Amino acid sequence: MTAFLNQLLQNSLSGTVLILGILLFRKITGDLSKLYVRILWLVLLLVLLLPPANLGSLHTVRNLMPETGQAFSKKQVTGARETESQKETGIEIEMPDGIAGSPGNNLSSGVAAGTGSKIQGQKSEAAKGAALGVTEVLFVLWILGAAGLTAVNLAGWRRLKKRAASATQRDHDVWSTTQIDTPFVMPGFPSRIYIPQELEGEKEQLKDILDHERRHIRNQDPWIKCMAVLALIIHWFNPLVWLAFRTMNRDMEMYCDECVLRRKSTVQKKHYAQTLLDFACKSRGFSPVLYFGESSTKRRICHVLNTKRPHMLISFLLLLLISGCGVSFLTAGEEAGKALADTHKEALLAGTLPEESVKPDENSGETDGSEEEFWTDKIIVGTGHAGMEPGFDESEMSLMSETEGFSLYSMHEGEAMVVRTPDCLVYAEVPLISNYEIEPLIQEQDFDYDGKEELAIITYVLHGTGISIRSLFMVDKAPDSSWNIYHYPEEDYTEELTSHFNTQYTEEGVRLIFDGEPTGVTEEVDQEELDNEYAYYAGSQIDFRFIEEKIILRAELAGYSHINHTGNYPGHELEASLNYIGEGKWEFTNVNYTDAGITEVIENAIPLYLTGQTEEVNEYYTVPGIKLPYFGETNEEITILSISVTKEDLDGDETEAYVTIRRDGSDSLDYLHVPMKKVPLDFGGTWWRISGEITMEK
Repeated sequence: MTAFLNQLLQNSLSGTVLILGILLFRKITGDLSKLYVRILWLVLLLVLLLPPANLGSLHTVRNLMPETGQAFSKKQVTGARETESQKETGIEIEMPDGIAGSPGNNLSSGVAAGTGSKIQGQKSEAAKGAALGVTEVLFVLWILGAAGLTAVNLAGWRRLKKRAASATQRDHDVWSTTQIDTPFVMPGFPSRIYIPQELEGEKEQLKDILDHERRHIRNQDPWIKCMAVLALIIHWFNPLVWLAFRTMNRDMEMYCDECVLRRKSTVQKKHYAQTLLDFACKSRGFSPVLYFGESSTKRRICHVLNTKRPHMLISFLLLLLISGCGVSFLTAGEEAGKALADTHKEALLAGTLPEESVKPDENSGETDGSEEEFWTDKIIVGTGHAGMEPGFDESEMSLMSETEGFSLYSMHEGEAMVVRTPDCLVYAEVPLISNYEIEPLIQEQDFDYDGKEELAIITYVLHGTGISIRSLFMVDKAPDSSWNIYHYPEEDYTEELTSHFNTQYTEEGVRLIFDGEPTGVTEEVDQEELDNEYAYYAGSQIDFRFIEEKIILRAELAGYSHINHTGNYPGHELEASLNYIGEGKWEFTNVNYTDAGITEVIENAIPLYLTGQTEEVNEYYTVPGIKLPYFGETNEEITILSISVTKEDLDGDETEAYVTIRRDGSDSLDYLHVPMKKVPLDFGGTWWRISGEITMEK
């Protein structure tokens, strides 16, 4: 038992050092091919799962690891040291006067010696028992953790096998079923590819997916991931192994993407990137199954479009470095290991530890700065200042939009932006348009009230099935007179949004808690999803927009569980006004709740209705049987400033929306009362429609 725990901790400690090295290597190599880091992850799996090979007297990195076996016998050794000390100094035992301490009394000397020996034996046995007890407790804790993770993984595997049981074979390695909505590879003999049945008609997407999954099989990735799951179960107590599992899975997917797209054109790469977005899904924890759209879709897309293959000499040096790393961590010298163990034993007996065995810093597992940072993670994505050389060919700039003081240009077919400020050009490797070809929105204004104009930019490049995210940027002059393009990162605004809501579970279903109060529709959720921690999240449906002089953030909340492939949208929506306070910082004001169905109907129907297009409103946006009267033709422009509802009514079938509008930029406002009612949809569920006369007041 002690030998097993010793080897387990030795492997885990060596793996920890190697993981930190791999994370640093990933940072340094940046957009280079993931082939090299993939090899390092394979080395890590062997380090975590196998004892080191014996190289005789050769000294390797493994010999520098502290001898963890002493940790399980430290109390025993300490007890022995105390016993030796007692033998040297003697033990004083209180005896009656005339007996104890009498140098001439042989009887007293014999009694003292015998009693002292008995006490020493009892202390030695007690120390030995204490050490044994600690070892047993640690072993039981490890067994419980490993068994628990194994049970969870097997339960998930069983559920997936049950879903796949009804699949129909479409090719020698391809099976389709209606029970799934994300393609995946299941390890086996041979491994199988499972696809959603509705995907069979999408030939271009299906080709991308099958190429990707077959490459996984050729790379033996299904079995490599099984090894990784085993390593995670064995080293469940090591947080860096969990981080390594997630990062290895991401690199495995990126390398597979590389292999599929090798020698492909830019157009083909963009089509493949869109397929990734269309099947983006949440991480499946530590499942051995390889899901097509899993694992950091945004980073995968960035890598797909920016992968670089190193020069042959650099490639040779990297492989040489990796080979040396493998030898150092997979082997150990017998004599050197024995000498190091003796050193630690002597140190323990002396009551001190050598400097080499100082416990690592508890914060050494932090990963700040160890991940590749793409524009979606950055705050400052571009910087420029007066007199600075552009560093790019200005003739390649294509004007997208301009204001009085700023111009926005596209470069590299929309894959980068350039902003002309009053003082200089600012370049940022941030895409402006995607294959949806929705152009960015811009607005010039003194947003932070510092007396100088800034330029706000809204782009729409992150989208696909289940994902619709607009991104917000601010071009602002810094105190040192340089100009920065600040990005509002997703994690910042989702953290602020999350502070306003939670998930409540009742007998009737799942409710959203908004600012401490149950709000909106009660959602019926399957027990299986509830058992897998179903809850509401913000982040996959984000809309930034300009409304007059304000910037508005609108977020739909999706319900996810650990078994969901895509989010479930019951209609919950949060809206907030954003105030820019300078230097890339924002603050929220007026966070409100509304229903996405009501918002959609109001924003589409009201401008049509108020400009005389009543027939279209009656056809698409009113309850069947309700006909709004003809309003009359006008050429007015209608701006919807706000939409509010009575939150308490939204769990029922009827409510009233209160809409504030402005006509033709007029200073006066109009207020509309719009009755709303839920109606059933043809394909299931309900949606809101206008249910009666729209009234208006100034």
